[in-house]
Amino acid sequence: MKLYLKLFTGLFFVLTLTGCIGEDYDVGVPTAHLDLGITDIQLTEANISWETQGENVHETIDDVQEFGLSQDEIKVSANQDATLDFKENEKNGGDIWTDPKITAVLLNGEEQIEIKMNDSREFRFPSDKGNYVLKVEFKSSAGSAQYVGNILIQ
Repeated sequence: MKLYLKLFTGLFFVLTLTGCIGEDYDVGVPTAHLDLGITDIQLTEANISWETQGENVHETIDDVQEFGLSQDEIKVSANQDATLDFKENEKNGGDIWTDPKITAVLLNGEEQIEIKMNDSREFRFPSDKGNYVLKVEFKSSAGSAQYVGNILIQ
């Protein structure tokens, strides 16, 4: 009986480890979302340079500000709180990003307003009303991705 228990236990560990080794950790370009509390809006991909074993994506937008202004308008209030969130791209599965560096700015013509975020990627829109392009940069060991949104601060 002890022999069968040892064989069963050994087989169990081998199968468990085989499942872990076969896991697909090859992650693709994440999607960026702007969480405004009431609603969650997916931002549009702009410039992408992403290379993993299973995915190689390179997209270039010449004029990011013009491209951002061509997107659907996202209306926010002056001084409104928001959060940036990144989710796994469902078509490639996986959300393992090792210490990504995330930055965001608001563009209005030549003006560039840096968005200061806390560790949870929460921030507050400025009090200056107007039409802006939100440009978000996501950099990880797999590459970089840029996202834009057409923001109207009311």
